[in-house]
Amino acid sequence: MFSAVRSDDMRLPSEVERLLLGVVDDGFVVYCCGPKAAPSALVACYQWRKYVDLVTIRRVDRITTARVVAPQDGRVDVFAPEAVVWAYEGPPQCALRALFDLVHPDHPAAPVNAYPAPPSLRISRAEQRPTTIRLPAPHQAGMRAFRLAVAMAAGGSTSTMDESLFEECVR
Repeated sequence: MFSAVRSDDMRLPSEVERLLLGVVDDGFVVYCCGPKAAPSALVACYQWRKYVDLVTIRRVDRITTARVVAPQDGRVDVFAPEAVVWAYEGPPQCALRALFDLVHPDHPAAPVNAYPAPPSLRISRAEQRPTTIRLPAPHQAGMRAFRLAVAMAAGGSTSTMDESLFEECVR
């Protein structure tokens, strides 16, 4: 599914596709917006109690990742979030790795100050149609929460980013 997102008829690099498959393995729900063969956007979300971790892909070379504030009713429009406590927009490898390295929402270092969601997270209703939804497999559904809770309990980092990639991302 992920290899269908194109920009100037280019496929996703294999490293990016591998990271996106990691998003699926982490238990995210994936929405393919538009025709499956040539989607206008991909959106992936992971629901926490008070937040939603979000990946929005509109172009192959730029991805936006975010932790969105869930309203009190717990319902977030993943295509038009209003507020975030953390967001990262940039090259796919950097944005996805930043999301993987984001700590559990209950971690003392977790971001909590809300601000308006970046426009790059918004997908218009017209771009959403048709929408195909891919739910995580039952064994994957809670994987992100489990992985981040284990890292938090161990007092360690969730970081999977190697030093050379970190230097590339901060340039």
